[in-house]
Amino acid sequence: MRKILLSLWAIALLLLISINPANGQANFQPGQFGINAGLSYGLDLEEPGLRAGFTYFLGESTRLGADLTYWIIEDKWVMEEELSSTGMEINANLHFLFHKGRNLIFYAIGAGGLHYASVSGDLPELDTSDSEFGFGLGPGAEFNMGFISIFAEGKVFFSGFDQIKLNGGVRLYL
Repeated sequence: MRKILLSLWAIALLLLISINPANGQANFQPGQFGINAGLSYGLDLEEPGLRAGFTYFLGESTRLGADLTYWIIEDKWVMEEELSSTGMEINANLHFLFHKGRNLIFYAIGAGGLHYASVSGDLPELDTSDSEFGFGLGPGAEFNMGFISIFAEGKVFFSGFDQIKLNGGVRLYL
């Protein structure tokens, strides 16, 4: 799985290098939408995740967003029992763009969301699930190439599952 993720990052890097950013503009209008997809990594969870989301500009420097992360958690064996785990996050985000250069944007993120985890096994007494509301903050950066951007974000969740999360991916503006 890690080789697949490294391959995807390498492809994204090659795309970044091959696209001429000279035509990119960091001019966003209120009401503008963007959709995004990418990868996540949970530093506490130590597992990768797939994410998808959207953004909506409230003003030139403020946007709302929502994202869904599905964590890819490997099955584990405990006392000769196979345990299967599932993890997901649904977050609402507020981005404040505090630096908008021609091609590079830096922003602060405030996030709140529902975090869900479940573990199931061959024995019913091993089955458990939990969901909690989480609040997080973090920085973000976006390299704008016109209609598409490459972004990287970090979020620290202070409640919920107390997760440090790194995100990266592409954002397409409509």
